[in-house]
Amino acid sequence: MQIIEQNDIQENVEQYNLDVGQDQNEIFVLPNHQMNILSRNAVDKLQVNIQSSISKFNKLLMKAQDITLENHKNQDLCQKAVQVVQVASIGLMQIMNINQLLEKKNLAVEQSVSSLNITCKTNQLNQYSTNLVLDYMNHIILEKIVELIDKFSQLQKEQKRSLAIYLAKLQSCIEILPGATTVKHNDLYAIPPDHQDWQMINPFIEKKQLATDEQIKKSYEKVSFGILLGNAMISKGSEYRGELQKSFMEGFGALYYGLNKKKMKSRADHFLVEAKQEDAFKAWNLPETGIIKKFLPAIFPSISFNKKIYIPKLFRKITKEYILEQYNQGTINKINNDCGLFFPDQMISMDDLLKNDLNQDRVQVRVLCHETLTFKGVDGFMSMFKSTKSKQFNFDKIVIHIHGGGFVAMSSRSHQTYTRKWANNMRVPIFSIDYKMAPDHPYPAGLDDCWQAYMFIITFIQKYFNVVPSKVVLVGDSAGGNLVAALTIQAIKAGVRVPDGILLAYPALSLDIKTFTPSFLVSLDDSLLHHTVLKLCLNSYVQKEFNSTIDPMLSPSAVSEEILKQFPKTRIVVGTYDPLHDESFRLLLKLVQLKKDVKLIEYQSMPHGFLSFDIINGMKEAKQTVIDAQSCLLEMLN
Repeated sequence: MQIIEQNDIQENVEQYNLDVGQDQNEIFVLPNHQMNILSRNAVDKLQVNIQSSISKFNKLLMKAQDITLENHKNQDLCQKAVQVVQVASIGLMQIMNINQLLEKKNLAVEQSVSSLNITCKTNQLNQYSTNLVLDYMNHIILEKIVELIDKFSQLQKEQKRSLAIYLAKLQSCIEILPGATTVKHNDLYAIPPDHQDWQMINPFIEKKQLATDEQIKKSYEKVSFGILLGNAMISKGSEYRGELQKSFMEGFGALYYGLNKKKMKSRADHFLVEAKQEDAFKAWNLPETGIIKKFLPAIFPSISFNKKIYIPKLFRKITKEYILEQYNQGTINKINNDCGLFFPDQMISMDDLLKNDLNQDRVQVRVLCHETLTFKGVDGFMSMFKSTKSKQFNFDKIVIHIHGGGFVAMSSRSHQTYTRKWANNMRVPIFSIDYKMAPDHPYPAGLDDCWQAYMFIITFIQKYFNVVPSKVVLVGDSAGGNLVAALTIQAIKAGVRVPDGILLAYPALSLDIKTFTPSFLVSLDDSLLHHTVLKLCLNSYVQKEFNSTIDPMLSPSAVSEEILKQFPKTRIVVGTYDPLHDESFRLLLKLVQLKKDVKLIEYQSMPHGFLSFDIINGMKEAKQTVIDAQSCLLEMLN
């Protein structure tokens, strides 16, 4: 049988592009290769990986075509073989294009434009970042797929799942490869450790080893067990239609897979390969639903004051039209001084602030404090100009918290595992914002909620509680870190009061899937921030009309120098085993170059989401991260 050439591949591209939006899955990476990724080392040189990958792709294509011919009456086998052909064809075409660039041959202009096409010029090709992806693809993914495809007709159920998981990984690698080829040659992750840029930021980085790599791995396995079990039980329930049946089978799945870890992992990993969006997000949101929601308060620290308020939207809204207008005018990354403050003639009453009126568009905010806050009455707008002199104690420092959850899940409630600790230990009120979430409310709805809450709190909160905030610090984790950075950028752009400091915990600083960082490869093997879930979250939050490459409120690491010059004190905490790790360092470099007050703590081998793991049967190493974050907040408040 002949080897498939590039011209033969093109006809498979269109069908593959139709499938590329579907979801896939993962398997844990070998620890030694994981550390190679984090230290930015490849096993083989680029030319070796290219030739080896071409050989393996051709072998896959020949074998898949043989399977199709030999099993043309078996629809299931044929469909899987066709999937292999579609994915491998695109991968082979990409590798051959890269090989052409190495031979100093410019690529022919493709008639059909695809995000999977290699489009860079010969002088643009970043061989280092390209090789990182090819090395992982070659040694971790292709070898396993070739092994499975060789015994394709004899594959058992678990092996078929494994094949689907590795094909999903391969597809993700194919999707990020074009971005890897175009990484700028002076990028932080394309230069050696002794480069002046690394030397410049090293004094601002504190590396912390909370335990040995092996101990942290074992601790994270306990957390991963819960995540995988959740995915497995939702997967079991998704096979049934009725809600009663779903609930029963989810409960059965929890018992069955809880006793069989091997099958649980296989089921959970395969679940995300073809999971529907609603099922994937349901698994992520388990702490907010059902029996887990009922028992979760048992692990919360006690707190004296825990009230929800419902903030009205009194300021200029951040809408789709507002954002797109700035795109058209070229001002999205500029200071516009366009807040458009609005002061109502009549403020809402305290009763109204505490009332959840479903007929009104309000922002829910959870207020936590170590002691009971004093409620105040409101006489109307003019009362804000009255004297506030009183013997009563007023809190003059506050923290505003924005929770994570991929813009699609979680709430202030589930994050009380650590926000209550902060409130008790720091002895300051914490306002935790519950913003609207995708997919029902994509960008910029969640950001607008955070903006409205922030503006109300710094402008009017003193009229309702014994809180007169002279110091305001923002903190957010993951998606919440993105929103904290975006909110700070919006405050600077609009010309209003900027927070006195911000703490970004493992933040999502770039929502541009085309921007490559080595740490993305960790998502191919991470049970929490899985590569397929990452793509689902991005597609849910960022609609097609928005541009995450140029919009700093989507990708804060792309913020302009003009805005960055006005940034407040910034603290960042991140773990090395985190798909979002690298972008924090890119932002750090920009801030250091502008001589801003910035520090970053890098926890060796710690995963994404560690603040939430300081719980019973969680990660004992996470306790120190919560304490460190608290110290950062206190430092900026004082």
